[in-house]
Amino acid sequence: MFDSTPLTSEEITDQCRALTHALIKLEDPAMKEVLTFMLAERLEHLNDSLDTVNHLR
Repeated sequence: MFDSTPLTSEEITDQCRALTHALIKLEDPAMKEVLTFMLAERLEHLNDSLDTVNHLR
């Protein structure tokens, strides 16, 4: 289900942890590649959201 509510930094961090856990457990190289790409996007999103918070201070 799609929810347009912006994620909190904590929620993005949880997603990164879940993706990292999946990457460690999976053995399928194709799936690992896809999840690595998704993790990189989530980490970039987390960095952007933390930069925004820090600029507001």
